[in-house]
Amino acid sequence: MNRWLSVVCNPKPCCTLLRGTKLYGLTADATSQQSMKKPSILVVDDTPANIDVLKETLKNDYIVRPALNGALALKIAATEPRPDLILLDIMMPEMDGYEVMRRLRESENTRGIPVIFVTAISEMEGELKGLELGAVDYLTKPVNPSIVRARAHTHLALRDARVRLEQQNRALLQERELVEDIIARMRACRHFDDRFLRYLVSPVNRSNGDILLSSFTPDGRQWVLAGDFTGHGLPAAVAAPLITYVFYTRLLEGKSVETTLEEINTVMYRQLPANVFMVCCLAEISADRKEARLWNAGMPQCVLVRECKAQKRFESRSTPLGVLEQIDILGSQASLDVVEGDRLYIFSDGVAEMGSPEGELFGSARVEDFLCRMAAGSNAPEDLLKLLETHRGGVDFGDDITLVEILF
Repeated sequence: MNRWLSVVCNPKPCCTLLRGTKLYGLTADATSQQSMKKPSILVVDDTPANIDVLKETLKNDYIVRPALNGALALKIAATEPRPDLILLDIMMPEMDGYEVMRRLRESENTRGIPVIFVTAISEMEGELKGLELGAVDYLTKPVNPSIVRARAHTHLALRDARVRLEQQNRALLQERELVEDIIARMRACRHFDDRFLRYLVSPVNRSNGDILLSSFTPDGRQWVLAGDFTGHGLPAAVAAPLITYVFYTRLLEGKSVETTLEEINTVMYRQLPANVFMVCCLAEISADRKEARLWNAGMPQCVLVRECKAQKRFESRSTPLGVLEQIDILGSQASLDVVEGDRLYIFSDGVAEMGSPEGELFGSARVEDFLCRMAAGSNAPEDLLKLLETHRGGVDFGDDITLVEILF
């Protein structure tokens, strides 16, 4: 059992306690370090008596640093360690508090320091001007010590909370970037084969919810899958590597499209949350490129363009994948007889549903007009973004954009 063996005091401002065989000490240096942990408040006033009042009010809980003019206040505020809070008088010669406030907010090093105006001006216009410049509070003279302490405590607590929130946001952003990098690496697949394709994939952010897969089976059939997961960001992107793996694995094994779609649907239904599903369109082109089969599960209608005219449109015939445990794959396919020069277009709903500032949708008519011009060689896939940006009025896109052209 430990016992207190002795208490020794020496002439130095230091007390030492011996407990068992361990030495516990609180030296003058340690006391100084503890005091340095106190928040620091810069008090700016051209009247020394006013500074003395505030210093006496705050000295027990804070380190009070005085400044008799604006120039000195700016110098102190920009010097490490910077004050945690500034109490700033308005009516000062040469540089008033408003100008000090402007300069504090102009500097990246000082704009985050909260400022409370302490002044004899009580008019509402003066208070409003100070708050518009960025002050967090406003106190009038003569000050009430209890109110000063309460306001200082409140705004320092808010500052600490803001700093912690910023640190947490930075940590979350770093984690998000790491996860996005992992997902991007998992989605990148050496099996992707873009022969007979032109395409555009324009995500809202790095972790987008659209997916484009394409390759050839061992017997020469081409599979092309364009999909759009619900939502945006990480929840929408996290399922893509799983679907990519199933798609290419079954394709290289020579499995049928029906079997592969059924497995993708089952995997999504059983392993992903109920609110994560995928609308998609999968096209299978025969090895001689004279026939095609199409499965549209919730995507906008696909368009077959022949001789620069929209010939056929293929509506969705199935529910999105991952919603129901069983879906009718066989009953939802469409067969296409194609000729050389035909083009089949698949696109996500972010194209036709792009809204203007007035709320007008881009619409299927504009989409088909663009597709016909694209088939004629007048447009490239990326030109669609220019049209959508013009229609959107320069406002950032709210949805991922995918457009695929399959050439026959």
